Formats: sequence, C-alpha cells, structure tokens
Amino acid sequence: MEDMINKIIERDKQARESLIEARQLRIDSEQKISDMKAKKRDEYLERARANIKSLEKSEKVKAVVKFKAIENLYARKTEKIEKIYEKNSKEWTDELFKRVIER
Repeated sequence: MEDMINKIIERDKQARESLIEARQLRIDSEQKISDMKAKKRDEYLERARANIKSLEKSEKVKAVVKFKAIENLYARKTEKIEKIYEKNSKEWTDELFKRVIER
C-alpha cells in the first residue's frame, strides 16, 4: 500500500513538473513570438523610413525640375513682354501723351 502511495506521489510530482515545464514553454513561446513581432515591426518601420527618404529625394528632384520649368516659362514671357514694350513703347508714349493733351 505504501508503495502505491509513493507511486501516486511520484506520478503527481512528475505531473506537476510536466505542468511547470509546459507553462514555462508557453511563456518562452509567447516571449519569442513577442520578440519576433517587435523585430518584424522594427524592420517594417525601417523599410518604411527608407522608402520615405527615397520618395522625399525623388519629390525634391521633381519639384526642382518643375520649378525650373516654371522659372524658364516666366523668363520667356518676361522677355516677350519686354520685346513688345521695346517695340511699342514710343508709340504708346506718344498715344498717351496725345490723349492727355487733347483733353
């Protein structure tokens, strides 16, 4: 009978040890999953930041090109207006003078 009780106690002890091991395994697995999740999130954020920097550089280049195009357009329009003014300034001045005097 005492042998049977010792076997039951031993089995209970083994069951508790197995339960402790299983709990520890679960805790370790959860920690590993949490660490992997954090690592993946950090990797994703790092790639996203790199993409943002790349896009930022690309957009700056596009903005500079667009600005230069607009600047050139305005320069051409200004030049055209100045040529028209040079060509017609005497006539316009005379016409204005004539209109003011005739009043």
